[in-house]
Amino acid sequence: VPAHAEAIEDTDSVAAPDNAGAALPTDEWVGRWTGPEGLFLDIQPAPDGKPGHYALANKDNLDREATYSGLADGATIRFVRDGRDLAIRPGTGAETGFKYLADKQDCLIVKPGEEGYCR
Repeated sequence: VPAHAEAIEDTDSVAAPDNAGAALPTDEWVGRWTGPEGLFLDIQPAPDGKPGHYALANKDNLDREATYSGLADGATIRFVRDGRDLAIRPGTGAETGFKYLADKQDCLIVKPGEEGYCR
C-alpha cells in the first residue's frame, strides 16, 4: 500500500464525525409499506440527503394522499399531519387494528389500533 494511501485513510477517519455513515434503525424502513384498501406509507431518504431525514408519501385514508417531512428520533420517525405530532414505530400486524394485516410481523404503526402498514 503506498504511503499516501494510508495518510488519506487516516485523514478520513479523523475528519469524519462520530456518527458519519452509521446506519440508523429507521433507515431499514425505506420503501413502500401497505395498508388495507390501497392505503400506504412510502418512506424515502429526504432530498437534502441529511441522515435521519425522510420524505414520507402517505395515503392514510380513502380521501387523502399527501407528503410529509419525517425526522428520525431514536427508533421512531416523527412527522406532523393535521397539526398533530405523530411517530412511526415498528410493530406487528395485530397492533395496526386491521384484520387484513393481523398475521403480519413486519409492520409500522402510526396510531395503534387505527393506522398501520406492513410488508
